[in-house]
Amino acid sequence: MRPGGSNVDREGDSLLVLRAQSGDVAAFEQLLLRMHGALRPYLNNLAGAAAADDILQEVALKVFRQIKHLREPRVFMAWTFRIATRAAFDHLKKAKQWRELENDPEVARSLATSLSGREGLESDFLELVSHASPASRAVLLLHYQQHLSIEEAAAILDIPVGTAKSRLSYGIAAIRKYVKEKQENE
Repeated sequence: MRPGGSNVDREGDSLLVLRAQSGDVAAFEQLLLRMHGALRPYLNNLAGAAAADDILQEVALKVFRQIKHLREPRVFMAWTFRIATRAAFDHLKKAKQWRELENDPEVARSLATSLSGREGLESDFLELVSHASPASRAVLLLHYQQHLSIEEAAAILDIPVGTAKSRLSYGIAAIRKYVKEKQENE
């Protein structure tokens, strides 16, 4: 399930959130399972698979501590994505991976091929996303992997829509630059 899931998903999440806020442990466990399934691919691609488990644990703890303060239960998934994004950025800063992630020499396919064929978009594009800065990577992943609008991604990241558009543009430019350099070196 993604942050902008169907109304049925949101209603189910809303009921679970309300039950969890009143102390229902089983409801909270169901929310954790839904959250985990939605966040794992996002965090794998944002911070790396090795860090995803640690970040997921941190997010679960923050959600447990803060769920009683969530005023609008229907935005639970967007709220958890915001918490996860901040936790991932904190992790990346602590690990000093900002520059390393931008210069990671992964082998990737052509961006033009990735963007032209929808069937290969996800796997090919995700290979290339690591060549963008973490800030741009977050917008790229929310927009392309989670299929959110730029407005929804901006809301999750708690940034203006214009900033989200800029980060998306910078991320795509970084990927194009990488692909061009790779093609010139072949």
